[in-house]
Amino acid sequence: MSANTNNSLRSHIKLPTIALPTFDGDACSWLQYRDTFEALIVNNTALSNAQKFHYLIASLKLEAKELISNLQITHENFIVAWQLVTQRYNNKQLIAMMHAKHLCQMPHVKKGDASSLRKLINHVSSHMNALQALLLNVSLQDLIFNNLMLATIDPETQREWELHTTTSTVTPTTADLVTFLESRCQAVERLHITQAQKMAPVTSRATPSTGRKVSKPSYTNVATQLQCSLCKQSHRLFSCDKFLDMQVQQRISHVKQ
Repeated sequence: MSANTNNSLRSHIKLPTIALPTFDGDACSWLQYRDTFEALIVNNTALSNAQKFHYLIASLKLEAKELISNLQITHENFIVAWQLVTQRYNNKQLIAMMHAKHLCQMPHVKKGDASSLRKLINHVSSHMNALQALLLNVSLQDLIFNNLMLATIDPETQREWELHTTTSTVTPTTADLVTFLESRCQAVERLHITQAQKMAPVTSRATPSTGRKVSKPSYTNVATQLQCSLCKQSHRLFSCDKFLDMQVQQRISHVKQ
């Protein structure tokens, strides 16, 4: 068969239309959307920037679309809009943590059900492959442990952790998270000690009418003012070696008592 015949056959083959990708802000689907949209639209020299902007708006949904909703459709604004979208969602740390979160939330498998078992296999494989493609500086073990630890702490500490890691371009390891939580724990301990110091006894004062000294109720009297509540020695609680050797939770419990 000649080359002309091959070219003639190719010209009569109608390829299926490639659907425009969509993106609604889901971090796990960002990389696929970005690569497809850049190949079909951004790098397409046959389209003007205004046309590209129309395609961008048509492909975005929900939160992602709201990000550029106030920009007018102009030649210059397409570059601005695409930069806004990529800067918002090109977050490798967030993408990695979302994939790790999905790996910690396995779909339920019914006994003797091949369909649900296949769903589990696909779930694990897709998220594992996505994490490998990110070429992260940390192991999957670190990502899993970080996700499990963050799921157990309070929202305020989670927020402080996110603010702590926002400026870093390197995905944090479990050791980084443990170091952060240790510093947070020490700060809470110091806060409890400060609060305990504020509960110290108030000195007696004289009343204006009689001149007599009236003592306010206090946790310790003059004789036992320097007596440790733990070992009963003559020093403050926060100077007690026995208190300092206790576990953190034990210290907090004793201070509350």
